[in-house]
Amino acid sequence: MNPCFAIIESNTLCRTTLQNMLWNIYNNVEVHAYSSVEEFIRDSNRHFIHFFVNDAILFSSMDEFDTLKEQTTVLTDGVNRHFEAAGFHILDLTRPAYEIENRLLDLQCIGAPHQGSSQPKLKRIRYNLSEREKDVLILMIKGLINKEIAEELKISLTTVIFHRNNICLKLGTRSIGKLTIFAVLSGLIDINEV
Repeated sequence: MNPCFAIIESNTLCRTTLQNMLWNIYNNVEVHAYSSVEEFIRDSNRHFIHFFVNDAILFSSMDEFDTLKEQTTVLTDGVNRHFEAAGFHILDLTRPAYEIENRLLDLQCIGAPHQGSSQPKLKRIRYNLSEREKDVLILMIKGLINKEIAEELKISLTTVIFHRNNICLKLGTRSIGKLTIFAVLSGLIDINEV
């Protein structure tokens, strides 16, 4: 049985994005996402090694996580000294994507494994896009087709296709929705431009 991460977050976009980031960082770890504590409790027969919990949800369900402080990261939209003082780990979701990703990488140091299980193994981070790949990604998200991207960047159609394939390989998806989420969270494009 693989170790599991639990995400308890009512915001669908936040929940899905965090789930994808964890999948991209760790091998052999299941990531289960829940919109409420009640939904999580109904599915609590798994071996969770770490919990990511929205600050409002945690505040209203403190008893559920009080004994799991070392294995719990509170998802906040800024610094929350209350949870930090109580002994929880904090993940500020207003920080740039690379900072959030680095914090997620630190999970190998927190949330000790249980019952002889090993720590999750890190995948090679695949988010290191070249400057040209970033340019192509932005134009893809804006809805340009390959020919239009080639004209805009003054490169060949073959080069555009090459960059698109590299982007999808590095980010592990061909979904324009997931690519858009990555670009917005990475600060490559403003949400209002999408």
